Amino acid sequence: MQLDAYNALRDQCALIELEGRGLILVKGEDRARFLHAMTTTGIQNLTETEGGIALFLSDKGRILAEALVLCRDEDLLVDTEPETRELLMEHLDRFIIMDDVELEDVSAEYAVFGVEGPQAAGLLDGLGVPLPAQEYAHTVWDGILVAKYSYTGGAGYRLYAPVARKEASRAKLLAAGAQACDISTADAVRLEFGRPRHGVDFSDQHLVHEAQLMSRVTPNKGCYIGQEIIERVKSRGNVNRLLVRVLVDAHEAPSADTPVMAGEKEAGVVKSAAYSPALGRGVAFALLRAEFVKPESVFRVNEAEATLAGAGRLG
Repeated sequence: MQLDAYNALRDQCALIELEGRGLILVKGEDRARFLHAMTTTGIQNLTETEGGIALFLSDKGRILAEALVLCRDEDLLVDTEPETRELLMEHLDRFIIMDDVELEDVSAEYAVFGVEGPQAAGLLDGLGVPLPAQEYAHTVWDGILVAKYSYTGGAGYRLYAPVARKEASRAKLLAAGAQACDISTADAVRLEFGRPRHGVDFSDQHLVHEAQLMSRVTPNKGCYIGQEIIERVKSRGNVNRLLVRVLVDAHEAPSADTPVMAGEKEAGVVKSAAYSPALGRGVAFALLRAEFVKPESVFRVNEAEATLAGAGRLG
């Protein structure tokens, strides 16, 4: 872990290079209607300069991808994890039948940066960046798209710079006072702030309710792929497992798939974890059997005691 970058990300301003993001343009007259029917989010309600977080589900209700969707004048920009870019392109293309919709993979055309931390807004404002006011909203700064969304779940912005301007943009942000931060350090803060990541903490094997991401579902939005499963699980009122955070009383973070034990029983497994200098112990996302997710539960992870963490920022 880069301790200087960790402190900057939590208390000042850090620059995270988000390599390999999957960037898909959705164009055509039917783009909003089409994407609206493909996701859990009310895409048709977005106006230019607005955005939202969308889940793309299979017909079995499993989470195929999570994406930031930005509504622009002539297209919708879909920003997804590197590992789900190809899968999401194929998934979307499969459902284009009579629609006036065109997909374009522009992943290689942009460098993506996170400028995050309590001082991120002040740093960008000092550079003359027109800051978007609402979460997921976006503006344009000298040809660079700027969205109000962060990797860690804390205060911050995401910048999409033409790849030819990657080094110049990076140098300008560092010169303005942002501290360079590697992704493993950013992940430690992400865990502290409670932002799960698709492909790491949850995947296409999990339901929205299991990942506890119902905030990503727009109520009463009409039909979309996977809606039937969402409503069925909602009516039943429970699932067998839940993605939660646990605090581990150890100075070494457990690895992924480490069992989480409740007495002699295996309650679940660790999905991702990191040591938190602010907390003086490990913090992890774990997928646990729902019967063990109780405030008083005590677990063991690699012989260290572990307890459930509350919601929101830790430390």
